[in-house]
Amino acid sequence: MKAAALIPRLLVVLLASLLLAGCASYDGYVERGKGLAGVKRFFIVTNLNDNHALDHRIAEALQAHGFTAGTGPRTMMPEDTQAIVSYQDRWAWDFGDHLVYLNIGAQDELSNELIASVSFSASIPLREPVAATVGRLVDRLVAGKKP
Repeated sequence: MKAAALIPRLLVVLLASLLLAGCASYDGYVERGKGLAGVKRFFIVTNLNDNHALDHRIAEALQAHGFTAGTGPRTMMPEDTQAIVSYQDRWAWDFGDHLVYLNIGAQDELSNELIASVSFSASIPLREPVAATVGRLVDRLVAGKKP
């Protein structure tokens, strides 16, 4: 095969790999025999290094599902809390902050055991609003099944 014929094929393969590299993934996990059924009151533990108010966005998404949700340091958690929500996030800067990773986990308040978790990761920052990504993750968290 001539070198001139290989160049268009290589360009197509390169373009396809660049397009596929920008994919985002959403994963979910529910502990066997557990779930969020019956849980009505959540408390989101605020990360001290959260400069994007993710705790409030998670609380708003849970409240949109009809749950009671509060935020703050663990010392401010109400006594009637049924599930504790924690999160880890990573951001990339590309002429603005972009969320590239978010993991949200719900633990049983009494036993501290993980009930369910969901995560988002993107190899290339998405341009969708953070509230949309958080909303999608919370939807999957409360659905109690894998995406």
